[in-house]
Amino acid sequence: MLGRRMKRLPLLLAAIALVGAGCAEPEPVPSVVEAAPEEVRMPLPKEVRGIYWTAQTAGTKRGDELLAYMRETGLNAAVIDLKMDDGELAFVPDDETLRAYAMEQPVIAGLDALTRKLADAGLYRIARIAVMRDSAYASAHAEAALRFPKGSLWRDNTGAAWVDPADPGVAAYALALGREAYARGFDEIQYDYVRFASDGAISSIRYPAYDGTLPKEEVMRAFFKTVGGTLKEEGIPVSFDLFGMTFESVDDFNIGQRLIDAYPHADFVSPMTYPSHYAAGFQGYRNPALYPYEVPTHSFESGKAMLEKELGVPQGESASHIRPWIQDFDIGAIYTAARIEAQIRAARDAGASGWMLWNARNVYERAEYVKE
Repeated sequence: MLGRRMKRLPLLLAAIALVGAGCAEPEPVPSVVEAAPEEVRMPLPKEVRGIYWTAQTAGTKRGDELLAYMRETGLNAAVIDLKMDDGELAFVPDDETLRAYAMEQPVIAGLDALTRKLADAGLYRIARIAVMRDSAYASAHAEAALRFPKGSLWRDNTGAAWVDPADPGVAAYALALGREAYARGFDEIQYDYVRFASDGAISSIRYPAYDGTLPKEEVMRAFFKTVGGTLKEEGIPVSFDLFGMTFESVDDFNIGQRLIDAYPHADFVSPMTYPSHYAAGFQGYRNPALYPYEVPTHSFESGKAMLEKELGVPQGESASHIRPWIQDFDIGAIYTAARIEAQIRAARDAGASGWMLWNARNVYERAEYVKE
């Protein structure tokens, strides 16, 4: 049903009509804040206008092309994968305990040089870390890997192996990698795949740590507190990627992921409100992908109301901690500039702190990103 890109709840965020004529001037580059003799921290932009980079993009000339695109269009934040799709680290860690998970020939040969270059360009730098979907970690840790009844690694429909959210080593690894990324120059740590596995033969999973009786949301609540709460205490900005439907219901959808459990332990929550990832019939829309403003708007408003009801968080306050992912790929409909801009307008109208563009191939449709 789910998968980053959810099966029956397809890939999240949206857009609708054009927002205005003309192009506004990009915001001035923010000043660099000195954090240490050889370290800089970029201030959080008033509105984060982010764009997703794969590790492959970051380590090749494609990164320079995206950087030029960001300068031209007023995008001000780069969200960069630190793992390859199989979970291998795409760079050489300074922390020796992490080196066993690194590629033999990392695609990001110079991580420090990369973060400095992004700072020189005035960009806010976000490290994206996939957690439970991690074939490399699962292969190295039998005590944490999900398995089929006969003992082989359980894999989802894409062939990826997963780890058990209840295993304490999983949270410890996520923390260590987050600290490493921050020390290497990233300004924020963003965790994705923070949930139980889906999109496969779920009933055949054998968990090494999860006892099958504790509600899955309790397991994930503990994870959010351990990882997010710890980083926040250490002064490291942290965010969690969530399915868009977590803003619609307190149900955990059998993956343990709930907005109300993640929100208290994060600086930002990022719902993947891709319109194409909502089931046909959502709010009466035969094809939700055709409603790039209405679909995410409904989730934003539902999420804010949920946080107010369940946690007592005023809607104006919760809005400032919401930073959605925006659909920039063609599923369910052709995602034109107008549809991308509609999603951006939905985020702004909801009072969100910003937004981030998602395209798995890092090929983006040019649109007007800066508000007039």
